[in-house]
Amino acid sequence: MGTTSAPRDYFLDNAKFILIGLVVLTHALTPLTYDHQFSKALYLIMFTFHMPLFFFISGYFAKKAVKNKEWLKPIQRLLIPYLLIQAIYTFYYYDVYGRDLEFSFLEPHWSLWFLVTLFSFYYIIHLFKFSPYLLIVAALFGVGIGFAEFIETSSFISLSRIAVFFPFFLAGYFTQRHHLDFIYYRGMKLAATAVFILTFAAFYIYAFEIPRHLFFGNETYEMIGFETWDGSLYRLLAYAISVLLSICFLILVPKQKMVISEYAKNTMYVYLLHGFLFRYLRETGFYDGMDTIFEVVLLVIGSAAFTYFLSTPMVKKVTQPVIEPFAFITRNRS
Repeated sequence: MGTTSAPRDYFLDNAKFILIGLVVLTHALTPLTYDHQFSKALYLIMFTFHMPLFFFISGYFAKKAVKNKEWLKPIQRLLIPYLLIQAIYTFYYYDVYGRDLEFSFLEPHWSLWFLVTLFSFYYIIHLFKFSPYLLIVAALFGVGIGFAEFIETSSFISLSRIAVFFPFFLAGYFTQRHHLDFIYYRGMKLAATAVFILTFAAFYIYAFEIPRHLFFGNETYEMIGFETWDGSLYRLLAYAISVLLSICFLILVPKQKMVISEYAKNTMYVYLLHGFLFRYLRETGFYDGMDTIFEVVLLVIGSAAFTYFLSTPMVKKVTQPVIEPFAFITRNRS
């Protein structure tokens, strides 16, 4: 008798696709967040959990790669695409912004820090994979990096983010599927919705008093504007908010197969390609006079449609030589 494979769990597929949509939306909203209170509050609430959860899910799926000590795959899937897109961005900034044509692979352009950070996690994890209690050590590194003065002058700006976001990757690595069973409990959706509403209300009220860089993880406490040990307390608070809203988000994610479930495997394409459009729009008059909630809603709808488009097989087929060069070569050989 043949073995029957377990049915696919679409829960995390759906979560990945929605999260990449939120990443696109935060970048779409960025120019509005300096003056528009609603946009700033929406931006902040998404930033508290979308990148932490991406790293958590990446850690959750990294178990096999870590167990089998797959040293080359992170190079093929993350480092090589980073180097290629980084070079393309150099030409792009030269054309759009008139910057000098200088190739620097130690200072990731814009959102490319994610690839460098995730790449490093696949190797750092081997120092922390022995016990869940090492999460405490990882969190202490994340808090302590905020005091490191060399971050202010280091060209490799992803160093701070590596320390700040690694606890989420490590937490995902130690998480088993049954640990998430609580998301199905009765009343959890109502509670999660209430938490999101209350948090958004707080962010709306204090929108221009909350430093966004606290959730970016790329600056020291002094650079953010905190004094002495206050910054470490605020980072702990940021960690707590990120964990709480991440849990609430997972509770609200659809668990059944949906149209978006099939496109979740292409989130890397969305992440690496969407920035070219929004970087260009910031140099045009696209955002001029955009200051109403209705216009923000239209921007949300447009971002969702753009996310869907970038995750389609057509876009993957055209851009795979750059995004997944090794997969492209393997597919053509076969």
